[in-house]
Amino acid sequence: MDKVAGGDLVTRLKELPERPRLVMLVSCQSAGKGSGDALAAIGPRLAEIGVSAVLAMQDNISMATAEKFLPAFFDALHKDGQIDRAMSSARGMLRDAPDFWVPVLFMRLKSGRLWYTPGFGDARKGATKLPAVIRNIKRGRCTPLIGPGLVEPIIGSMREIAGRWAEQFRYPLSPNERESLPQVAQYLTIQQDARFPFDELEEILTKQIRAHFAADLPPNLLSGRVKLNALLDAVGAKRLLDPLDPFRALAELPLPIYITANQDGLLEAALKAAGREPRVFLCPWNEYIEQNLGEYTEEPTPEKPLVFHLFGSWDEPDSIVLTEDNYFDFLIGVTSNKDIIPEQVRLALSDSSLLFLGFQTEAWDFRVLYRSILSQPGSVRRSQYAQIAAQVEPEDGRILEPQGARTYLEDYFGKGADIDIFWGSSQEFLNELMQSWRSGE
Repeated sequence: MDKVAGGDLVTRLKELPERPRLVMLVSCQSAGKGSGDALAAIGPRLAEIGVSAVLAMQDNISMATAEKFLPAFFDALHKDGQIDRAMSSARGMLRDAPDFWVPVLFMRLKSGRLWYTPGFGDARKGATKLPAVIRNIKRGRCTPLIGPGLVEPIIGSMREIAGRWAEQFRYPLSPNERESLPQVAQYLTIQQDARFPFDELEEILTKQIRAHFAADLPPNLLSGRVKLNALLDAVGAKRLLDPLDPFRALAELPLPIYITANQDGLLEAALKAAGREPRVFLCPWNEYIEQNLGEYTEEPTPEKPLVFHLFGSWDEPDSIVLTEDNYFDFLIGVTSNKDIIPEQVRLALSDSSLLFLGFQTEAWDFRVLYRSILSQPGSVRRSQYAQIAAQVEPEDGRILEPQGARTYLEDYFGKGADIDIFWGSSQEFLNELMQSWRSGE
């Protein structure tokens, strides 16, 4: 096994699209440099780059102490994910050891909770929501709304890309905007030119897909200029072999309409692989789309479902909603002219069970989509159905008060649109949904 310098480890972990929640540094003196300068050591540096919790050693630790400490720590952590409580419990086992003080915990978590159990905010409601959703799916009264979280395992985090842009191009405005892609992209339209953020994003995504999924790509897609959706389709085809793939799961549901906030064609490819004939239509939010892409006049069916792209497609670069101005133009257009959204889609938004999958509630794409739905008539009809949003819990280290944020989101969506939040990832929600669907419950 090769030795790796602490600084190199920090650099490599920082480059990951998703940092680990917990890093264990069990070798001697991993919390300090031997001189007692703990703040310059690897443990705190890992916490600084976004690792939620780091367990390290302040000095030499005996094998006997480590053998007693680690099992007690993991046993306690396994119970509820409370890492501070697990640390306290495990250190209690070392009272008589001369090196009891050596293990130390560096933590970004205000709550001390390393993970949570997925489920609905109200466990009693959770027992009834999935059967209602299953019934609505069987009767064609369910409409999935698909967000970037479902495609980010392939293309990477938009938050990470925004942060890199902000650093590279010296974004000068508020620090809390540096990870907001629409705001940083808006800045680049002024600092560079109007097309720059669109072209730059396409190049970044192309490079990332080729770097991470080279084994899944045919030789003709490994170099040169190719359509981004061609790369995504090639990677997506491999992922469809997994029964838990979210797009495969969605394509398995006999629904007439799917609404996506993404610019990829992964859902369409999954529907075709399932033997269906999807019809793709882009929301005509600007003059280019309205003049060049025609109208949707068919009646969607489960056999020939409509895939409605709200924010454009990579196959039509001028249709993409990316910058702040794009989102404002979209929202103004949708609220001032309701015919921009086809009648079939408006009916689905007002008279079916809505499933929000892959969104973060603070992100621009979700906020604009949510306001667009509320601006549509038919709230009385919509209240008759179960509305569910799969939402990853507010993240410690990014949110000042995670528990308060959770309560706020539950109240906001519960009162505003009667939407129940499933606390967990979209993948976790789809796993539960598909287990019920496939078992015939």
